[in-house]
Amino acid sequence: MDTSAFVIGHTYFRLTFADADLTMPGVEPIVFLGAAADDSGTQGFVFQDTASYVRHGSGLEGEEQHEDISLLFMADEDARSLSDIGKLAIEVTEAAQRAVSLNFPVLPVLRAGWEGA
Repeated sequence: MDTSAFVIGHTYFRLTFADADLTMPGVEPIVFLGAAADDSGTQGFVFQDTASYVRHGSGLEGEEQHEDISLLFMADEDARSLSDIGKLAIEVTEAAQRAVSLNFPVLPVLRAGWEGA
């Protein structure tokens, strides 16, 4: 996503997959709060989880930060992987199509841990 298109207060979506075939999407909605620099001076973007945003407002505003507020700093290259609702719908639909074509794969249980994967 073009990071110059981010709008403060709008919700964007971080899409992850549980499997290598990209058939099992996980979606995390996050609210854009603004551009900022981290402690090292790296420029990026600040997001907040939607639940705390609805309950407490922006974690960047006000004098007191509520303990339930979860802020997320993302560098430009990471923020580019976020989706708006339209792109998210397309990506989840494509994941469903891949799942159907692969006969709905299941996740393996890695009893031996990550080493054997």
